[in-house]
Amino acid sequence: MCRPCSPTSTSPMTFSRRLSNGSAPATEVTGRGPVTALALRFKPQPVAVVAGIIIGIFLVAGILQRVSFPGWGAANLDSEVSIATSFSAALLWLGSFWWLLVALNAQPRSRALWVWWLIVAWLALDEGNAIHERLERWTGIDWQLLYLPVLAVAGVTWALVVRRFGVNRPIVGLLVGAACAWGIALVLELVQNWGGAPIRASIYDPTMIAEEILEMLGSLQLLIAAMLALRVVSNGEDS
Repeated sequence: MCRPCSPTSTSPMTFSRRLSNGSAPATEVTGRGPVTALALRFKPQPVAVVAGIIIGIFLVAGILQRVSFPGWGAANLDSEVSIATSFSAALLWLGSFWWLLVALNAQPRSRALWVWWLIVAWLALDEGNAIHERLERWTGIDWQLLYLPVLAVAGVTWALVVRRFGVNRPIVGLLVGAACAWGIALVLELVQNWGGAPIRASIYDPTMIAEEILEMLGSLQLLIAAMLALRVVSNGEDS
């Protein structure tokens, strides 16, 4: 005779019902690895608040450096080796890490998410090493022209990722916000080269500061969108 199941045991049928109702433990429902489980412990809201405060500090320090304290090299937003540049690159590296986890955990699998991860990773590599500026110096061609194919691929992939999470307004809103921030930053960099020397000298500082801050805000929105997207795919809500 079979021994009756104890009250704390879980039969296959009971577990199936829990799984369908979303009441099974997270490790049983998702089967995610330890890295994903660790990433899910970080909440997007505190990350956004802390990073936003840091960006605000960089904004104030960058303005003061240009207006009153030119010797503050670490606060120079136009420098390739400043603290602000390292922070901006760090935001993108974190974003690429979270987007990688999203691509790994998404069901069904999505090529667009993998390409999107590669794009964000390239942005991080470029931001930290000023690759686009070096290419411009080496070739003598404006880097925006050199990057047109990259921008085209990024735009198409961004649209596919937005469609993937189209029902999730916070993620879509952050992706749209990131695109707008980076788009305006690109326009501001173009504006810096317009007109003669006197005009460029008068508009360079404000447009440069706005450009660098917008890039940070765009990178932060990419990171927060990835953190939210990982929660969505881990719960199977995007399938």
